[in-house]
Amino acid sequence: MSGKRYSPLHIWVRFLPGNEALLGVTHALVRMQKKPVCVNLCDPGDTLRRGDWMGDIEFFKGVFDLRCPVDGVVSDVNARVILQPQSLQTDPEQWLVRLQNVVSTHALLDTAAYLRFLREERKET
Repeated sequence: MSGKRYSPLHIWVRFLPGNEALLGVTHALVRMQKKPVCVNLCDPGDTLRRGDWMGDIEFFKGVFDLRCPVDGVVSDVNARVILQPQSLQTDPEQWLVRLQNVVSTHALLDTAAYLRFLREERKET
């Protein structure tokens, strides 16, 4: 499996060779919440299951919990985002967490489905 997929909790997953993946937050989330001021992430070596806390982002508007959309083992975290949270506004392709041994990818959305989800979410608010 390759490419980029999305969770309804505004996390993107970019699959890499060898059952690895990079995870980040969607640009839509950063636009909605505005001004990230602090990022906390899990630790390398942590085993995450779908739905587990993998970190949080404190925005000007409040704190947003990051929930892992897949199962895997954390092999790396992006120190740049921790040191410079505002960089999420200027570079929406930045990854937060790198996972290895990734499984449970069936619940992710493709780009078209994620965009439909965003439209429906906006209608509800």
